[in-house]
Amino acid sequence: MPYRPVVVLAEDDGLLRDAMAEAMELEGYRVLACENGFTALKAFFSEPRVDVLVLDWLLPDIEGQDLIRMLHAQRSLVELPIVLTTGLDLELPSFEGAVCLLRKPFAPGELSRILHRLTQPGPPPATVAPRDQRVA
Repeated sequence: MPYRPVVVLAEDDGLLRDAMAEAMELEGYRVLACENGFTALKAFFSEPRVDVLVLDWLLPDIEGQDLIRMLHAQRSLVELPIVLTTGLDLELPSFEGAVCLLRKPFAPGELSRILHRLTQPGPPPATVAPRDQRVA
């Protein structure tokens, strides 16, 4: 059986989390869907390998920036690619440790494109050009 890249998805909106997880699973990813930051943090320590974190910037228990700091404090997770999602109007340079920012609502194909680039064999790109994908 071929390897399925593992994505931890931290999103507090249940409907959005379910839709994102289903779309990623249809693309061939194994998704650990988490409703808050601490559940996501726990997933990292229960899973032998995580390839990408898709992180909502505002979670009910912890802000994205704080979760990123906690994960990067672990030597083995310093290079973990993180895709931030938010409905807020924020600039990417303020997101330490993230490779890109997707503004909600975003096109499902955009997340798919980013995950594909981040999970290809070889070193992940240093950054993935952020694109503001607001879908009316």
